[in-house]
Amino acid sequence: MNILEKTVSLVAPHRCIICGFTGELLCTACQSTSLLPPPARCYRCHALTAQSRVCVSCKSSTKISHTWIAVEYKDAAKKLIYKLKFGRAKAGSLTIAEIIADTLPQLPAEIIVSHVPTANSRVRKRGYDQSKLIAENLCRLRGWQYQPLLVRTGKSRQVGSGRKERFAHLEKALHLSRNAKVAGRHVLLVDDITTTGATIEAAAKVLKDTGAKTVDVAVFAQPVN
Repeated sequence: MNILEKTVSLVAPHRCIICGFTGELLCTACQSTSLLPPPARCYRCHALTAQSRVCVSCKSSTKISHTWIAVEYKDAAKKLIYKLKFGRAKAGSLTIAEIIADTLPQLPAEIIVSHVPTANSRVRKRGYDQSKLIAENLCRLRGWQYQPLLVRTGKSRQVGSGRKERFAHLEKALHLSRNAKVAGRHVLLVDDITTTGATIEAAAKVLKDTGAKTVDVAVFAQPVN
């Protein structure tokens, strides 16, 4: 949080998006009652799996090993993401990172954590990439190393497109960063929300194709259906 943001938070502190409590975007009491964690499942077909592994049926169609989903994309989760993405409430990235951190199992200390880049047009308009903020906060909470592994070219957001169209577009738009070294490494990708899974799949494919040993994903929210 920069000096300007700290000043604004003192003059006009955040209010809880559920109960209106002053001081937090989502107070502890409302977190425990309004955020519903989904069962451990395959992010693609939603079949129940141990430790959120990709199921056997979907394994051949993705480069991802595990995808941990912190909460269902509804109610408070929707409001929190909206505040972060469109309300300039950057403090929401820490709240989301804390919730993700509580969801994840123990992972290797040498894991590399990165984010799935947001469309460039949105980053310019917003002034920041919300997934990057979440990933950086998650690393501070868990003592992991953050690296910006991927860059995104082009302007299209592909909202409303189907899985195949999104994947084809993003496979061309996502590239390994110039100084990134992922060969033989275990990478954890972080994103705020996934729907069809095409975006995280395209990101994982770039990393695996450039030598990453394992790619796991941590996502704050996903719709149930």
